[in-house]
Amino acid sequence: MVRPRAWLRGATPPVPADAGQALVEFALVLPLLLVLVIAVFEFGRAWSAYQVITDAAREGARNAVVVNPAIDSAYVVQRVRDALARASLDPDNASISISGFNERTGTPAMVTISYPYRFVLLGPLLGWATDRSSITLSTSFVMRNE
Repeated sequence: MVRPRAWLRGATPPVPADAGQALVEFALVLPLLLVLVIAVFEFGRAWSAYQVITDAAREGARNAVVVNPAIDSAYVVQRVRDALARASLDPDNASISISGFNERTGTPAMVTISYPYRFVLLGPLLGWATDRSSITLSTSFVMRNE
């Protein structure tokens, strides 16, 4: 019982052999944890952009199949561009194609959109690993002409 009294008099307490172990383990795991969290965030944003592009293709296809003599393919493309702009995606980067526009009733009309998506935080890592810092999101939507 001599040691506790010596410690009370100002002597330093004995240091356990595993002091700092948790700090070292946390320092090793933290970068992996941060990359995982950032990857979930980035792929969530990419999925959201994909949903916006799909919705824009759906809107364009709907406008393409409606029987209206005032609607031409430029109007359909502009509607797709407006849908992309409403979602804060740059419509100038999108590649939009329309097939089957203004054909006979029952034939399919298809709107296809390709959009290059650049990852904000993972882009430099992706570019370092694969020489590409962006991916191309592509979607198409088909409806029958009315």
